Amino acid sequence: MSYQPPDWSGSRPGMSTTFALMVSILVSTGTTTGSPLQLEPQTFLEKYGYLHHDTHVHNADEIHSAISDFQRISRLPVTGRLDSATLRQMSEPRCGVSDEGSQKNWAQRVKATFTRQRRKARSAAQDRKWYKRHLTYQIINWPRHLPLSSVRLVVHAAFQLWSNVSNLVFREASEGPADIRLAFYEGDHNDGTGNAFDGPGGTLAHAFLPRRGEAHFDRAERWTLNGYKGHNLFMVAAHEIGHTLGLEHSPVRHALMSPYYRKLGRSLVPSWDDIVAVQQPLR
Repeated sequence: MSYQPPDWSGSRPGMSTTFALMVSILVSTGTTTGSPLQLEPQTFLEKYGYLHHDTHVHNADEIHSAISDFQRISRLPVTGRLDSATLRQMSEPRCGVSDEGSQKNWAQRVKATFTRQRRKARSAAQDRKWYKRHLTYQIINWPRHLPLSSVRLVVHAAFQLWSNVSNLVFREASEGPADIRLAFYEGDHNDGTGNAFDGPGGTLAHAFLPRRGEAHFDRAERWTLNGYKGHNLFMVAAHEIGHTLGLEHSPVRHALMSPYYRKLGRSLVPSWDDIVAVQQPLR
């Protein structure tokens, strides 16, 4: 069943109320499958950078454009409508980092790659890279049901995944300051507006670009090391480490840096887009 919204043309007062009402009806009638939406779709689109935060009143064109952009980066048919596939994708567990600007930066990266236009102008993504190649990391805490020794092995393997395709070198620091810090938190952890974790499902983790160097994981999730039940810590850590190295979200299918974490499978290598992004010159 596919939801066909009314013809929203032009800007009218109360559009955000109509939008929320239509979505509420759609969700309550059970047109989606899997996990329930953690956020109303309008709030979701604002949180992840598809609608501006400065106002909660959006006209039909803004909503249509935001949904289309979300569908594009999620590799869904671009309809601009809140159909069942789009709502289902919104309900999937994902990274809490905003998608804003990632499509534009990806297009610039692809153009530079295939036209060999190297280093003519620095991009914002390049300016957020580390200024050195040898980086230290530290595990601040870990889930209660997982042994530290196993978590350390998984995190080491996740860093090694990026080291294998770049000239970056990582070393775990047992004490003292470290360039990158990984920690598990629940709920609001004094991390800025909109960054509170939401319990099981929804946002699993988020990270900060250099040079803050932090990756946070929702402690309320069921984390697993080598199984298919729960959320695989290796795949999520590999994605969030990518953010700490300066990488943004990618619209490429099966990329480690897709907003929706890649499933654990036989192939554990980064995609071509992950490799191109991490190999961009350091500042």
